[in-house]
Amino acid sequence: MKKKGNDKTEKVKAAEQLQQIPTDFLVVGIGASAGGVHALRDFFRQVPSDSFIAFVVVLHLSPDHDSELASILQMETEMPVVQVIERTKIAPDHIYVISPSCHLTMDESYISVAANQDFEDRRAPVDIFLRTLADHYGPRAISVILSGTGANGSMGLKRIKERGGATFVQNPRQAEFNEMPRNAIATELVDEVLNVEDIPARIVAYRNSIGSVQIIEEVQRRPELQQQALRDIFTQLRVRTGHDFSNYKRPTLLRRIERRINVHSLPDLPSYAVYLHEHLDETHALLKDLLISVTNFFRDSKAFKALEEDVIPKIFAGKTAVDQVRIWVAGCATGEEAYSLAILCAEQALSIIDAPKVQIFATDIDESAIAVAREGFYSLNDAADVSVDRLRRFFTRDGDGYRVRREIREMILFANHNFLNDPPFSKLDLITCRNVLIYLNSTAQERVIETFHFALRPKKFLFLGTSESVDSASDLYTAYNRDYHIFQTREITLRSYPVPDTVPQFQFSKNDLLQKPEERENRIRRGSFGELHQKMLEQYAPHRWSLMKNTILCT
Repeated sequence: MKKKGNDKTEKVKAAEQLQQIPTDFLVVGIGASAGGVHALRDFFRQVPSDSFIAFVVVLHLSPDHDSELASILQMETEMPVVQVIERTKIAPDHIYVISPSCHLTMDESYISVAANQDFEDRRAPVDIFLRTLADHYGPRAISVILSGTGANGSMGLKRIKERGGATFVQNPRQAEFNEMPRNAIATELVDEVLNVEDIPARIVAYRNSIGSVQIIEEVQRRPELQQQALRDIFTQLRVRTGHDFSNYKRPTLLRRIERRINVHSLPDLPSYAVYLHEHLDETHALLKDLLISVTNFFRDSKAFKALEEDVIPKIFAGKTAVDQVRIWVAGCATGEEAYSLAILCAEQALSIIDAPKVQIFATDIDESAIAVAREGFYSLNDAADVSVDRLRRFFTRDGDGYRVRREIREMILFANHNFLNDPPFSKLDLITCRNVLIYLNSTAQERVIETFHFALRPKKFLFLGTSESVDSASDLYTAYNRDYHIFQTREITLRSYPVPDTVPQFQFSKNDLLQKPEERENRIRRGSFGELHQKMLEQYAPHRWSLMKNTILCT
């Protein structure tokens, strides 16, 4: 029988060993359901025991299923396979599995298991775990989607990509049940589709590639070969997609490009520029990585609760059927946030006898995301954050998913729009622009926040993401709810604008004067004088005036 002192010594040693676990390893979240056990065996048969990677397996089976997964996988690998039954420290070269009746949560570097209680835990366990994995491990998180039915995993992998991680999917042709792989591929955010036995080698190659290529941020210090390759890459993006990323944060852009280089295990930046020339589909993949059109219903539930209980009632206050509630969702991605706001407005309108009409403008520069939003169809997993009551009231069951009801869809106008360049909407009560400004440089952020102030009515609201603020324009806004990043516009006096010291001299030739009036007018309209007039407006007219002259297009 051991002495108590020895027991204490063992506990101290165990604690010291946990503290010595490195924190820079990758964590791979693997999701599967029907047919997944066979795919998992093939997967771990190819994983080296010293990969310096941790693996977490979420097998979405019936809660009544008696899972022997831990013992089955242990026969295929030398790595320890841990059945998680309590809070456990994640370590590399370990595999973690759970019971089908439970779901995983993460806390710092620990993983915990809890019984399925909420509706979303039961119907989307893979998605819920992948989202928490992405939030805790960021670029070190990887998602793998294997054989299974339904769309489990397709929502969670979006968060993985948003946080800078990588995603791999089993080839649907090889999968015993191909719905999960096909739904994942349909997001257009998957890095590679491979046979299951080939995925481990790609993950290891990705791990080895991380940090091997570093693009220097400072232009002055950047080697000429890198500078030339970057110019080539951005030129290809602009020519093939029409998108100009000059206003985006340079460090963010460079990290996204580095990630694409790592995914393809290329040696350097010039090699990636060549790869981009030779593979046209890579341009689309890079664009998706740079845009990251990711959202979900009622994202940040506490913030949406503040909108529901405080902001939305104030927007409706004093309005009747002859009035209109006007909202702009800037950077709406695939539409979940716009529909969430429409649902809140519909619920508010039900409590008002003479309720105003609701018009929501939802815009994005990603045309494929806008197409999804217009359709208003979402998988069971996409709708995991919608309560059962709201699903019943505002959605109809459509095959394997849900479709937003017509009365909600008709509140929203979806449009392709770039708020950096295109004229804004006007007379708005609320603008939401969440997790978009963080990708823009400070100059673009300031311009956008000024544009939003111009578009909003006095004392109305701007709703930003959890890492965004209006600190650079504190004279335009007050913090209405700083905890949830809700701001209110200030009423301001007109600003003074510089006026040119000298007036340009216009000279007319003899031929100009001899022309008939209508010919001279046509020439001015289409010629250099018209262009000069436009340039003068752009250079000297106040920013708000230049916006105002185009606002009529979007009202």
